[in-house]
Amino acid sequence: MKKLLFSALLCCCMATAFGHALWIETIVNGKKGQAQEVKVFLGEYADNERDSTQNWFSNMRDFKLYVIDPSGKKQQLECTPNGNHFKATFTPQADGAYVLYIDHTVQEVYSGSKIRYYAQGIVQVNNIKGIENLKQNDFVLLTGNGTKKINVPEKVSLLHKTKTTLPKAELTVQSPEGWTKKVKSADEVFTYVPAWNGRYLLEGTFTEEVKGEHEGKPFERVWHCVTYCKDVTK
Repeated sequence: MKKLLFSALLCCCMATAFGHALWIETIVNGKKGQAQEVKVFLGEYADNERDSTQNWFSNMRDFKLYVIDPSGKKQQLECTPNGNHFKATFTPQADGAYVLYIDHTVQEVYSGSKIRYYAQGIVQVNNIKGIENLKQNDFVLLTGNGTKKINVPEKVSLLHKTKTTLPKAELTVQSPEGWTKKVKSADEVFTYVPAWNGRYLLEGTFTEEVKGEHEGKPFERVWHCVTYCKDVTK
């Protein structure tokens, strides 16, 4: 009976680790001198499931949130639990793009996989000067044409700092209506068409076939997952 309970618990943890995503939500247009609120969630976006911070698995509560200002200066933001999310604030002091970023490695190894979560967000203050600062992070999701309108195709690229190509990369688009679709790539560029207005979650993943040891446990591969929330209007 104990073995059965342990197996069930292990399967549940594995499903949580690989099924859940970590993401950032914030208002995309900021103002100089005005505090900008940032929220960090863990859960299933398409199912409108946001886990209580008390139930975040493994060491997920230990993530670190950074903001990179238009000049390239990086600063860690203090995050506090607030029900089903962590919240933080920062105050833009100049025009340009402010990049929000999380890079967090799960403490446990699940089913032979080391899991590394990333989340990104962008706040624009009058212009997008400094948007290239996003590329200084290890794994990023880039929207090619920056469309914010329904029925307009959007191109998406996934870039890893140490990889020239990501042949096993996947993109999952999750809509505000609960619609989820895995998008296939053409020459490592993904294209999707938003059909509804509202907030979308883009989730890029790839599996890196490397072996090693993490927290005293061997792993056979590294699973990377990056998210980016964007708003689409009519």
